[in-house]
Amino acid sequence: MARAYKKTYLNDAMRNLAVMMDCGVRKYGYTIGEFYQKFLASGVSRQFGLGNPRYLVGMSGAELADLVVTESGGTVSDKNDGTYTVGPEYWAGWVLAYYQWLSRRSFAYMQRKGLGVNEVVAMYHPLHEADLSKFADVADGICTGGHTVMQLDTASQK
Repeated sequence: MARAYKKTYLNDAMRNLAVMMDCGVRKYGYTIGEFYQKFLASGVSRQFGLGNPRYLVGMSGAELADLVVTESGGTVSDKNDGTYTVGPEYWAGWVLAYYQWLSRRSFAYMQRKGLGVNEVVAMYHPLHEADLSKFADVADGICTGGHTVMQLDTASQK
Protein backbone atom coordinates (compact mmCIF):
# COMPACT_ATOMS: atom_id res chain seq x y z
CA MET A 1 0.00 0.00 0.00
CA ALA A 2 1.34 3.42 -0.95
CA ARG A 3 1.92 6.15 1.59
CA ALA A 4 -0.59 9.00 1.73
CA TYR A 5 2.01 11.53 0.56
CA LYS A 6 5.54 11.78 -0.75
CA LYS A 7 8.54 11.96 1.53
CA THR A 8 9.29 15.47 0.23
CA TYR A 9 6.32 16.72 2.31
CA LEU A 10 7.27 14.78 5.43
CA ASN A 11 9.46 17.29 7.30
CA ASP A 12 6.97 20.12 6.76
CA ALA A 13 4.08 17.88 7.81
CA MET A 14 5.96 16.78 10.93
CA ARG A 15 6.77 20.35 11.89
CA ASN A 16 3.18 21.49 11.33
CA LEU A 17 1.73 18.73 13.50
CA ALA A 18 4.38 19.42 16.15
CA VAL A 19 3.61 23.14 16.22
CA MET A 20 -0.13 22.36 16.26
CA MET A 21 0.28 20.19 19.36
CA ASP A 22 2.44 22.78 21.12
CA CYS A 23 -0.04 25.58 20.32
CA GLY A 24 -2.94 23.46 21.56
CA VAL A 25 -1.25 23.20 24.94
CA ARG A 26 0.64 26.48 25.30
CA LYS A 27 -1.63 28.92 23.47
CA TYR A 28 -5.04 27.37 24.11
CA GLY A 29 -4.37 25.94 27.56
CA TYR A 30 -5.59 22.41 26.95
CA THR A 31 -3.77 19.43 28.38
CA ILE A 32 -2.02 17.42 25.71
CA GLY A 33 -4.61 14.66 26.10
CA GLU A 34 -7.56 17.05 25.79
CA PHE A 35 -6.15 18.69 22.68
CA TYR A 36 -5.29 15.35 21.06
CA GLN A 37 -8.85 14.13 21.65
CA LYS A 38 -10.12 17.28 19.89
CA PHE A 39 -7.67 16.59 17.05
CA LEU A 40 -8.87 12.99 16.72
CA ALA A 41 -12.50 14.10 16.68
CA SER A 42 -11.85 16.80 14.10
CA GLY A 43 -11.61 16.47 10.36
CA VAL A 44 -8.01 17.62 10.65
CA SER A 45 -6.85 14.21 11.87
CA ARG A 46 -8.42 12.35 8.99
CA GLN A 47 -7.37 14.82 6.31
CA PHE A 48 -3.80 14.92 7.62
CA GLY A 49 -3.64 11.14 7.58
CA LEU A 50 -5.00 11.01 4.05
CA GLY A 51 -2.25 13.36 2.89
CA ASN A 52 -4.46 16.30 1.98
CA PRO A 53 -1.90 19.00 1.07
CA ARG A 54 -4.07 21.74 2.58
CA TYR A 55 -3.60 20.13 5.99
CA LEU A 56 -0.01 18.94 5.55
CA VAL A 57 1.62 22.09 4.20
CA GLY A 58 -1.10 24.53 3.18
CA MET A 59 -1.56 25.84 6.71
CA SER A 60 0.86 26.51 9.52
CA GLY A 61 0.80 24.44 12.68
CA ALA A 62 -0.79 27.37 14.51
CA GLU A 63 -3.55 27.51 11.88
CA LEU A 64 -4.11 23.76 12.27
CA ALA A 65 -4.50 24.29 16.03
CA ASP A 66 -7.03 27.05 15.33
CA LEU A 67 -8.96 24.72 13.02
CA VAL A 68 -9.02 21.90 15.58
CA VAL A 69 -10.35 24.32 18.19
CA THR A 70 -13.02 25.82 15.92
CA GLU A 71 -14.15 22.39 14.71
CA SER A 72 -14.65 21.41 18.35
CA GLY A 73 -16.80 24.48 19.03
CA GLY A 74 -14.12 26.73 20.52
CA THR A 75 -13.00 30.17 19.43
CA VAL A 76 -9.67 31.20 17.98
CA SER A 77 -7.28 32.64 20.54
CA ASP A 78 -5.42 35.91 19.98
CA LYS A 79 -2.58 34.30 21.93
CA ASN A 80 -1.99 31.81 19.11
CA ASP A 81 0.58 33.92 17.28
CA GLY A 82 2.46 31.03 15.68
CA THR A 83 5.34 30.96 18.12
CA TYR A 84 6.12 27.63 19.70
CA THR A 85 8.36 25.84 22.16
CA VAL A 86 10.27 22.70 21.29
CA GLY A 87 9.44 20.39 24.18
CA PRO A 88 7.54 17.18 24.89
CA GLU A 89 4.31 18.32 23.21
CA TYR A 90 6.15 19.46 20.09
CA TRP A 91 8.11 16.20 20.00
CA ALA A 92 4.91 14.16 20.36
CA GLY A 93 3.40 15.83 17.30
CA TRP A 94 6.68 15.44 15.41
CA VAL A 95 7.03 11.70 16.01
CA LEU A 96 3.32 10.92 15.66
CA ALA A 97 3.32 12.56 12.22
CA TYR A 98 6.42 10.58 11.27
CA TYR A 99 5.02 7.29 12.50
CA GLN A 100 1.65 7.89 10.88
CA TRP A 101 3.37 8.46 7.54
CA LEU A 102 5.75 5.53 7.96
CA SER A 103 3.20 2.99 9.22
CA ARG A 104 0.28 4.13 7.05
CA ARG A 105 -1.93 3.83 10.15
CA SER A 106 -4.48 6.44 11.12
CA PHE A 107 -4.04 8.48 14.28
CA ALA A 108 -7.29 6.99 15.58
CA TYR A 109 -6.00 3.45 15.00
CA MET A 110 -2.77 4.22 16.83
CA GLN A 111 -4.79 5.63 19.75
CA ARG A 112 -7.01 2.52 19.89
CA LYS A 113 -3.92 0.29 19.98
CA GLY A 114 -2.43 2.18 22.93
CA LEU A 115 -0.19 4.68 21.14
CA GLY A 116 -1.90 7.82 22.34
CA VAL A 117 -0.35 11.20 22.89
CA ASN A 118 0.05 10.75 26.65
CA GLU A 119 1.99 7.54 26.03
CA VAL A 120 4.17 9.32 23.47
CA VAL A 121 4.89 12.24 25.81
CA ALA A 122 5.89 9.66 28.45
CA MET A 123 8.56 8.45 25.99
CA TYR A 124 10.08 11.92 25.58
CA HIS A 125 12.97 11.45 28.00
CA PRO A 126 14.09 8.04 26.88
CA LEU A 127 13.63 8.74 23.14
CA HIS A 128 13.65 12.44 22.20
CA GLU A 129 17.33 12.43 21.29
CA ALA A 130 17.23 9.02 19.60
CA ASP A 131 16.88 8.42 15.90
CA LEU A 132 13.27 8.39 14.68
CA SER A 133 13.67 4.73 13.76
CA LYS A 134 13.94 3.88 17.48
CA PHE A 135 10.58 5.55 18.15
CA ALA A 136 9.12 3.73 15.14
CA ASP A 137 10.31 0.39 16.54
CA VAL A 138 8.74 1.11 19.92
CA ALA A 139 5.53 2.38 18.30
CA ASP A 140 5.33 -0.77 16.16
CA GLY A 141 5.67 -2.86 19.29
CA ILE A 142 2.86 -0.99 20.99
CA CYS A 143 0.55 -1.12 17.96
CA THR A 144 1.15 -4.84 17.48
CA GLY A 145 0.98 -5.74 21.16
CA GLY A 146 4.68 -6.45 21.56
CA HIS A 147 5.62 -3.62 23.95
CA THR A 148 4.01 -1.25 26.37
CA VAL A 149 5.21 2.13 27.55
CA MET A 150 5.81 0.61 31.01
CA GLN A 151 8.06 -2.06 29.48
CA LEU A 152 9.97 0.66 27.60
CA ASP A 153 10.44 2.67 30.78
CA THR A 154 11.69 -0.39 32.67
CA ALA A 155 14.09 -1.31 29.86
CA SER A 156 15.52 2.23 29.71
CA GLN A 157 16.39 2.07 33.44
CA LYS A 158 18.57 -1.05 33.02
